[in-house]
Amino acid sequence: MKIKKWESLVLLITFIFMGCGSGTKSDNEDVHSRLDTKGLQQFSNGKQLYTRYCQNCHMENGEGLGTLIPPLKDSDYLLNDVAGSARTIKYGLKGPIKVNSIDYNQPMPANPDLTSLEIQELLIYISNAWGNKAEPITLEAVENVVPNQ
Repeated sequence: MKIKKWESLVLLITFIFMGCGSGTKSDNEDVHSRLDTKGLQQFSNGKQLYTRYCQNCHMENGEGLGTLIPPLKDSDYLLNDVAGSARTIKYGLKGPIKVNSIDYNQPMPANPDLTSLEIQELLIYISNAWGNKAEPITLEAVENVVPNQ
């Protein structure tokens, strides 16, 4: 079967538009321009930790689970105190909290086996994923609130 020139042009244009996507930016697209090489490595390590420890409740997109589990995406609770969130990751949380003006009262389990470095990497990921934009937290800042034992 022979393809005419105009048919091949239509196919080429179709493939170009299919590869272009919707034209909207990915939530993590600007991370590469904001983090240095070390920060990007920590972001990548943090993503793996997030998948293992957090994603089941906070969802892959960081939007949480309705009124049961708070979001991490655009979370005022997280972004207003990234270092304090290290304590929540390590020791868990019981009792009510308010995130983005919504009350939550679902306990979050502790992660006592995570090291300060792992918590730092996790925080670099969640505070810079899904459109969140925060300065990378230092290991010292994490250790100030969650000392290694």
